[in-house]
Amino acid sequence: MLLITKISVTERASPLLFSEWARFRPRRPGEVFGLAYTSSLINADGTTPSDFRPGYSRHSVDPEGLGDMWARAVPTNGPEFLFMPKFTWSADEYYVIDVACARHELLSIGPVAR
Repeated sequence: MLLITKISVTERASPLLFSEWARFRPRRPGEVFGLAYTSSLINADGTTPSDFRPGYSRHSVDPEGLGDMWARAVPTNGPEFLFMPKFTWSADEYYVIDVACARHELLSIGPVAR
């Protein structure tokens, strides 16, 4: 499993990430706080909300047996979590957690723009 320590949380995303962490309840014993990517959202009428942007949401993850596609993020100013990166990880890069879609409480995770 990848370990990402060069990662921080923006001021804008911090309340959302900490709220998601505080509301986390494992589905099964031994599962830990994770973020899962939500790529789409469909309304009951089959339409996509116009304000929807893909992002990561709170998820319960079993840490046993996860492969190299998973990462453990240890933000300098946020709670530790597991997730599957949507980017090619580099030990030399710095990463940031931000808000992807406030209305749907989704976060973005990616390299710091240079």
